[in-house]
Amino acid sequence: MRKSLIYFVLSLVILNTACSEDDNEKKAPVVGELSLASPLDSSTCEGVSTSSTKCEVTLNWEPTSENETYVLTVTNLNTNKVVLIQNDIKETTYKLVLDKQEPFSWTVSSRDNVTKEISNKSPIWKFYASAGVSVANYAPFPADLITPIQDKVVTAVDGKILLKWSGSDTDGDNLKYTVYIDKVDGKQTPLTELTNISTTQASVSVASGVYYWRVKSSDANSSSFSQVVSFTVN
Repeated sequence: MRKSLIYFVLSLVILNTACSEDDNEKKAPVVGELSLASPLDSSTCEGVSTSSTKCEVTLNWEPTSENETYVLTVTNLNTNKVVLIQNDIKETTYKLVLDKQEPFSWTVSSRDNVTKEISNKSPIWKFYASAGVSVANYAPFPADLITPIQDKVVTAVDGKILLKWSGSDTDGDNLKYTVYIDKVDGKQTPLTELTNISTTQASVSVASGVYYWRVKSSDANSSSFSQVVSFTVN
């Protein structure tokens, strides 16, 4: 009887240990935060002119570890095209040539040299590449679509879903938004109630199927369009 009890207790210990090991194996690595330095978020006049249409911009960020290299991603916000993905950067500065008078976003990740896993990631900052030339009024940065995201499957509640986005303007102007949502291309005539609104969310009526949406951000002088995102209502 005593031996049976000992075997039972040992089996429980082994089982608990195995479960703990499995749980640890399933845990994703913790990703820390990497700090960007310059250009500052929402800054303008960045870069040194290299031609009538191009300028050289220097990006700087804070170091994380000697055992890591960096991955830099730069995106043109007007075209939503990634203009640079540079891997295995060993320094904390990088120069690149960009189009003048265009808004860009940039973000940096650090990768462990041994495991090759991303260990730290920065927020996404935005800037205008203006080569030191001041502009009376900059167009708002294209809105960031928060939800639904690309290829998301959503469930309507009482026939409605909630759209969320965020907007920013380097001049600090008050912004108005127009929401485009349809089953064609996200560029059809917007509903009146979704035109020139001040909030950054909207409840819209939907049916099942694939939808496309984008947001127009406007100040008193100019405007910009976000990317078009598609999602499915089940």
